[in-house]
Amino acid sequence: MRRGSTRSSTRKGSTRTAAVDVVRGLLLAISVVTSSLIAPPDWFEHAPWASVHPLDVVFPAFVVLTGAGLGFAHRRGVRVSRLVRRVVVLIAAGMAYNAAMAWARDGTVDLDTLRWTGVLQLYAALVLVIAVLHLVVRGWIAWTGVALALAGAHTALLARWAVGCPGGEVTPQCNPSLSIDSAVLPTAHLYEQFSLGHDPEGLVALLGACATAAAGTAAAHAITASRASHAAALGRLLTVAVVVAAGAAAAAPLVPAMKRLWTAPFGLGVAAAVVLVVAVVHAVVDAPWVDAPGIERGAGAGALVRSARRPFVALGRNSLLVYFGSHVVAELLLLRPLRPDPTAAPSYAESLGQGLGWLVSDQVGFSAAVLACWWVLATALHRRGWYLRA
Repeated sequence: MRRGSTRSSTRKGSTRTAAVDVVRGLLLAISVVTSSLIAPPDWFEHAPWASVHPLDVVFPAFVVLTGAGLGFAHRRGVRVSRLVRRVVVLIAAGMAYNAAMAWARDGTVDLDTLRWTGVLQLYAALVLVIAVLHLVVRGWIAWTGVALALAGAHTALLARWAVGCPGGEVTPQCNPSLSIDSAVLPTAHLYEQFSLGHDPEGLVALLGACATAAAGTAAAHAITASRASHAAALGRLLTVAVVVAAGAAAAAPLVPAMKRLWTAPFGLGVAAAVVLVVAVVHAVVDAPWVDAPGIERGAGAGALVRSARRPFVALGRNSLLVYFGSHVVAELLLLRPLRPDPTAAPSYAESLGQGLGWLVSDQVGFSAAVLACWWVLATALHRRGWYLRA
């Protein structure tokens, strides 16, 4: 846990952009609620292969914002020592997270089948790739080009592979992840022990994720290149969103939109949507009149916007803690106590939901309570300037 400045405005000399933290906070609220669903419908869960379900979009949206955060962090250069530390810490935290989730599900951790890849490990790889690229890539236009180039390379790989597959399309039995990821790591330590024929956070998906993150980095540079002009920043953000969306549309005839292999129509499509949302939020919460010096702090539209953005900034600044902590806690509440027949006795989540059923329904009561707890914690930490960072 580290201390940091709570300053979030985009005035000249500021180190942060409130819009990115606000959108991250909005996504965290969605993430906490979705991870607390007691009985999610099948259409809401991750799509088994091709197509996109609502839950598929949440993590890639965070990847876009991670790319934006790295763009802000490295705009003046890359500190190698800090980079190495972040990568090592993220990998170690990813292993700990996988172990915690396994213990929540099974009550034990089997080291012979403990997953070595995962969300935080993917973050570690993204941090490394985006930092290295910052050594040679400058400016929002160049980063938009990087996003398209990475997506193009990923699309070419999948399309070329599909030529040799039955029916001319990638399947769980015929895809590059099946061959490449299983050649790098033991299959017992990959996603679902590789029984599904792919790893959604493996090397193949990583290439698509890098394209998604690079789009977020382009958005960050679009903002920092226009610190003196709010309108110019908005124009550049919209340009990034449109160009990235065009890239997604161009790849659509070649590969399907899907999270499992992080294809370009999916990854760039999510990136375009998130950058567009950041642009809309940036237009309001970072407008010059919101934090203009000389304006009375306690009254007017500026004060209203500052008050509205504050809780989301507080949540967004501690995204690492809230995102992964909420998933572990939700898994524990949804699965514990461990019992031979889960239908014979309620889980802790179901019991809590029943006790809070007066809040519209059991599900609404449980989700509202979980979200409130994490929001209160994030707000308290934000007020003290404490943030969990790699």
